Amino acid sequence: MKILYIIYDDTRNPWCGGGGAYRAAKVNEDIIHNSQATVLTLTGNFPGAKDETINGVHYLRVGLKSSYLLSRISFTILIPFLIRKHASDILINDCSYFAPCFADLYTKRSVVNIIHHLMGRHAFRIYPLFGFFPFISEKILLKIAKNTITPAETVKADIQKSYRGKNVLNLANGVSEDLFHLKPEEGDFILFLGRIDLYMKGLDILLESFSQVSNQHMNLKIAGSGKRGDVKKLLKLIKDFELENRVEFLGKVSEKDKLELLRTCLFLVMPSRFEGWGITGVEANAAGKPVLGTKIKGLGEAVLHEKTALLVEPEDVEKLTASLDFLIENGEKRRSLGEEGRIWARRFSWKSIAAEQFDFYKAVLEDKQRM
Repeated sequence: MKILYIIYDDTRNPWCGGGGAYRAAKVNEDIIHNSQATVLTLTGNFPGAKDETINGVHYLRVGLKSSYLLSRISFTILIPFLIRKHASDILINDCSYFAPCFADLYTKRSVVNIIHHLMGRHAFRIYPLFGFFPFISEKILLKIAKNTITPAETVKADIQKSYRGKNVLNLANGVSEDLFHLKPEEGDFILFLGRIDLYMKGLDILLESFSQVSNQHMNLKIAGSGKRGDVKKLLKLIKDFELENRVEFLGKVSEKDKLELLRTCLFLVMPSRFEGWGITGVEANAAGKPVLGTKIKGLGEAVLHEKTALLVEPEDVEKLTASLDFLIENGEKRRSLGEEGRIWARRFSWKSIAAEQFDFYKAVLEDKQRM
């Protein structure tokens, strides 16, 4: 099977490199290694990027690399032409509302759309003036998508409720086996690990809450990459809350450093306003660490409230602060949540997830041939 995979995000992209890109890389690598399939991935361009093959997956960088905005715009414009240029048996559209690909309109080939989360009116809170564009992009994608994969059962339910007759598969994300081999230790820091997106990830709420915790000797480490503007705002907030001595921004970290951070943190914090599924939360659980997150669609399926995590309402500074205090001071609860988390995370295997996703591709192709 020849697979053409469309995704703006990329694990090497300094502007993004989020969980969706990581999921795409892991699934595609497993599909290649366990079948006769080939995968050509079209991703957005970025400084220092080049066309390359990584673990058997061919990557073609698309668009301009001079700026994040121009990269997304040029990617969106060029993708329809490249879909026509590159032959494949099936096309996978890993959806981005800010660099949309309306693949079902561009080709008569079978298309599978991967939708990680529903943004809805959050688009207007992120970009009051330009939020209309991603808001409409989402509506169009949901309307035209015939075959969809989503990691969250709640997202599947919302799609099927609003757009009846859709073929939607709920398929969770996975975690690396390496995490289960880590020997957990507790350092003097809380960890945030993910894309630096102030609004979506709730980093503004996190810093405000962390500035109010009772234990002023506790530290916070923030690891991840993001747009220059978001990183600049993050550093300003750290300064505004007078947290320079207790908050360390690490930027993008290597896989080795990521494992060590998960192994030695006190717990992981995920104060997101909305989230696709929450790979990082399950990774923390797999490393034997609890998660402090928010009661939102997706994340509430990836981790379990009062079993592997503590979840509070999004944007609630007071409750997040109280939960930070509770987990910092209550070692017995931390370790209990972490132990249960490691058991829970065992069910999320990349190999089985990739196999099920590949089976979905084959079923979509078979349906197309019967038509």
